[in-house]
Amino acid sequence: MPSRRKKAPRLTAEGTPPDSQEISFWASFRKGPLPSPAEMKKYEVLYLGATKLLFGNFVSQTNHRMKLENMVIQGDGRRADKAQRNSLIITLAILLLAAFLFYLGQNGFAIATVITAIAPIVIAFITGSLSRKKERENKQHIGLLR
Repeated sequence: MPSRRKKAPRLTAEGTPPDSQEISFWASFRKGPLPSPAEMKKYEVLYLGATKLLFGNFVSQTNHRMKLENMVIQGDGRRADKAQRNSLIITLAILLLAAFLFYLGQNGFAIATVITAIAPIVIAFITGSLSRKKERENKQHIGLLR
């Protein structure tokens, strides 16, 4: 009678026999603020109205963030307007001083005063233009602009 071979016990990936204790791990990844629809269903079974509560909280938090961002944008606009107005007032005052110096015959001081009044405006224009150009290039690089 042919002898029957005994099969060697099957080993797991770690090389341990199958009768040892096994631990499993499950993970998932979602990108977004809300749970998956399957998880929402489970929450709703556990707590009636959980889905409505989660969506309500999500909507209120989104509205709150948009309100804060709107306040920041409006504040930045107001500060920029004030800065331009104040710069105009200072520049006009310096130009009036230069005109007065011309009237007194102090031409050298008057020209220096005009340069002092105009130089910051030219520098601000150049740096602003370069900054906007760099911002456009960055946006184009990440695909926001075509």
